[in-house]
Amino acid sequence: MIDRTSSDVVIIGGVAAGPKTGAALARRAPNMKIALFQREPYISYGSCGMPYFASGDVPTFGELTRTSYGVERNPDFFRNTKGFDVLTGIEVVSIDRSGKTVVVKDIATGKSQTHGYGTLVIATGACPKPPPFPVEESPLVRFFTRPDDAISFRKLAESGKIGSLVIVGGGYIGCELAEAATVWGFDTTIIEREPQLLPKGFDKEIAVYAAKELDAGGIKVRTGSEVKRIFLEDGRPVVELKDSSIGADFVFLCLGVRPESGLARDCGLEIGEQGGILVDERLRTSDTFIYAGGDCVEIRNLLTGERASFPLGSLANRHGRVIAENIAGNQARFRGASGAALVKICNINMGCVGLSETFAAEAGISYECVWGAFPDKPDYYPESREIVLKMIYDPLDGRLLGLQAAGAGDICRRIDVFSSMLQRDGRIDDLFDFEHGYAPPYSEAMDPLHHLASLARARSRGLKMLPPGADSSLYEELIGNKFIWLDIREGDKFEENRPGHYEPGNFIHIPLGELRAKIGGLDKNTSYVLMCGRGARSYQAWSILQAAGFTRVYVAGAGIAGVCL
Repeated sequence: MIDRTSSDVVIIGGVAAGPKTGAALARRAPNMKIALFQREPYISYGSCGMPYFASGDVPTFGELTRTSYGVERNPDFFRNTKGFDVLTGIEVVSIDRSGKTVVVKDIATGKSQTHGYGTLVIATGACPKPPPFPVEESPLVRFFTRPDDAISFRKLAESGKIGSLVIVGGGYIGCELAEAATVWGFDTTIIEREPQLLPKGFDKEIAVYAAKELDAGGIKVRTGSEVKRIFLEDGRPVVELKDSSIGADFVFLCLGVRPESGLARDCGLEIGEQGGILVDERLRTSDTFIYAGGDCVEIRNLLTGERASFPLGSLANRHGRVIAENIAGNQARFRGASGAALVKICNINMGCVGLSETFAAEAGISYECVWGAFPDKPDYYPESREIVLKMIYDPLDGRLLGLQAAGAGDICRRIDVFSSMLQRDGRIDDLFDFEHGYAPPYSEAMDPLHHLASLARARSRGLKMLPPGADSSLYEELIGNKFIWLDIREGDKFEENRPGHYEPGNFIHIPLGELRAKIGGLDKNTSYVLMCGRGARSYQAWSILQAAGFTRVYVAGAGIAGVCL
């Protein structure tokens, strides 16, 4: 325990927001007495790196606790380098707001004592959502939210005690653990109740790339599957579904997280509809002497204006800085978030920011979508890689709403730029005005975001666009009748990659350069879906056909790349 009985500032929680608050505040107000209490034995560890420790890519868990210059972030580091006290293995069991004290308990000894505060910071993070089905208790069935979850799995994997794995939940963590399983070579199944993987940030036509990539890596993907229960058979977990059962050596429950707000609720602080602590722009709670940040709070969604939970380490660290500034007497605000997130799945990168089409519809926001496939660098550059992008925007005023990306190329810079646009209530015209750093090793002269803006403007002039893919029945449903594929790729490209859904009578091949000369052979009463490599030539072909009076012409978003990524 700490030798004093009170501190100017007490911080509860020591993963991201808590240590960031303490470190920043100690710099702003070095004479303040700051005490941080952390329940776990680990402090300020990179929790988002745990799947890569589980895979073996990160050699030891200690790597996740070190600074960029190799020093372990332990209590001595924070006391000697950062200038404040950190106590691990100490649980805060209650908060007395009227007396401005907390009761802290030493987990090892069970001894408790009262500690006073001038200002309190709650950074208790998130806890796993309980499964909505019965689970028989076993060390072989675990969540994946704490260091011990990763450490236990890694020990079993290294000892050869795991040959098969089931992951229940196909969100970010579930997909990252599925990739980790490919490194170990386990017989792995990932189960998701929703009809697609990554249902929180991605729409189905982009999420499908995650499923394809995992399938290519030997992972069995079962979407639209509901778990009834998990039981033990001879000590081995069995996952029972509605139509079958899957036995495994180990089961991960990756069902998402919820704010860990029990302490705040018990002491009477205001709690939001999603269970998070309600805070203002200064991250102050309903008690002026208590701040809160990180995964335990609800903050404003910049797109909808509603309160939402964003359990992201990037935001938690920013919360810490804002809290520290305000406690030190400065003025700092956290306006809200748009949910920028990235995930690596085997050989592709995926990212999203803002609203998906699904969430825009649920929020009652008018929206339109455009899709495209692009090289992240010029095709002639040796390291050029493909990316597919989907942009959501409001057709009424051009307001940007969201971006989704997938591919082997650099999606991160596009997500980051779009996130910055959303922070500033950006419009389509802002994308046209966006000035990017250009050189062939890094980008093309026109960035994919410029092209997406052009597609959005074309939609306002009548461009009819369909989502990536080759689902003829879906396209017929969207169009309202049958159609003919009009493939406008050059002959060699067409022969190299002729889609399997092309059958005699349902497609025509006319290279773009010959379209003007052969346009007289096309029937204006027929519906055509234009297909090219990435979508750019289809846009040009649409312009030609529209000028000639064709009204039933549609562009397959992202072209062949959208099918084959």
